[in-house]
Amino acid sequence: MPTRTVGHTNASLPAEFRSLYRLFLRSNSAVVLHHSPSKTQVHRLWRPVFDEAALKIHRLQHHDVRPSERTRIVQWLYTWHKRVDHTLSLLATAAVSRGLSHKITRNLRWLRQNHVLWVEKLYYSHKPFWKPQLPQTSAQYQPYSLPIPGSKPDHILGRNRKMRLFDEQCSNAIGEVVKMAEGRHNVILGRLRLKRWQQEWSS
Repeated sequence: MPTRTVGHTNASLPAEFRSLYRLFLRSNSAVVLHHSPSKTQVHRLWRPVFDEAALKIHRLQHHDVRPSERTRIVQWLYTWHKRVDHTLSLLATAAVSRGLSHKITRNLRWLRQNHVLWVEKLYYSHKPFWKPQLPQTSAQYQPYSLPIPGSKPDHILGRNRKMRLFDEQCSNAIGEVVKMAEGRHNVILGRLRLKRWQQEWSS
């Protein structure tokens, strides 16, 4: 079942929620001085945050919601709105100054852009794509053979795996730091999300 997002369920969302999302987009645009490629990066950074809240709101509209679940969702949305308010204050400060708030938003945009490039390089660039001009028996469609153990290609493959593991551990560590910052200052610093099996060439 496809995930429902802000765009696909816009008509049934409260007007206040839609206005808040538009305000958030305008604030992000002001932070990056309305630079189109940068706007795309920051919009994609915070879009999952609003998608998650939209799913919670739609769940509340169902008639089969139990009282305990409704209480949890209402409390979640209350906390979410508080964090969004604090995040808007952060964005407003970043739009008019070049202090810490601006550096935070700039680094978040840089982090997302580099994360996209990293995923494209490690997970998408080596995946075979169907090419209609090639026959079905083409070598490009055949599975890769593993190198002989102890050979030079085998050592290169092992070294690349270690570097990839190190990159993933560093990425996880940065994610934990972002979560701690969100919890300490009661803000939302965006979410990284990529569609499965789909390349997203960054601008």
